[in-house]
Amino acid sequence: MNSIIKIRNLSFAYNKAINILDEVFLEFSEGRIIVLLGKNGSGKSTLLDCIFGMNNFSGEVIIDEKNLREYSYKELAKVLSYIPQNLQVNFDYTVRDFISFGLNPNLTAFKKLSQEDYDTVFYYAKYCGISHLLDCTIDKISGGERQLAFIARALTQNTKIIVMDEPTASLDFGNQQKLLRIIKELSKKDKTILFTTHNPNHLVNLDCDIYVVKDGKVSKIDVLAPEILRDIYREDFEWRNGVVVFN
Repeated sequence: MNSIIKIRNLSFAYNKAINILDEVFLEFSEGRIIVLLGKNGSGKSTLLDCIFGMNNFSGEVIIDEKNLREYSYKELAKVLSYIPQNLQVNFDYTVRDFISFGLNPNLTAFKKLSQEDYDTVFYYAKYCGISHLLDCTIDKISGGERQLAFIARALTQNTKIIVMDEPTASLDFGNQQKLLRIIKELSKKDKTILFTTHNPNHLVNLDCDIYVVKDGKVSKIDVLAPEILRDIYREDFEWRNGVVVFN
């Protein structure tokens, strides 16, 4: 299986302090669901920011056989879509307009959206269960609804890679399950999905590659065993009927 993201000797520190990420080497396979686990402050979001080019790191990130530093912003947006952890929007766009921004990387300058474009926006809004909100203002809907709007925008962008930072954080239980279903469906369409989570139960029914971020390093694990969770979170966990529970 081809590697769509390659990370070589990546290090990053805030304010030249101790490295948050220290000489990281990784390869993420194309068409896979990739999950990053780690406690708060371990560097999960920092790694995603590096992959998206938001941090001035040392080392290399290769995306779809091209060095990240050689991409223009628009070129990168045709390959990778990103759903950040901070979902604040300080503009009064409608949900329809906000989702339609996902079409921008593939539009020529000053081109107006066609009916087909608006049909695409409606399709993904409905797919995410928010088509009834299209005329609402993005900053007036709930945090969970805004999360789904960000996801719909990323799907409209139609990239090979979708990166999500804590995508279930603002979602209720039903919408968490909806998102996990969407992730599974997208992986079957050869999309590469990379996301962070604090909930190992979300991984039980996903065919995914799991990586642990700890002490500046990122390592792949084959089995999500209780002892691994204890090592990450310093708490006692066990599996009961296929679910991780706290002792």
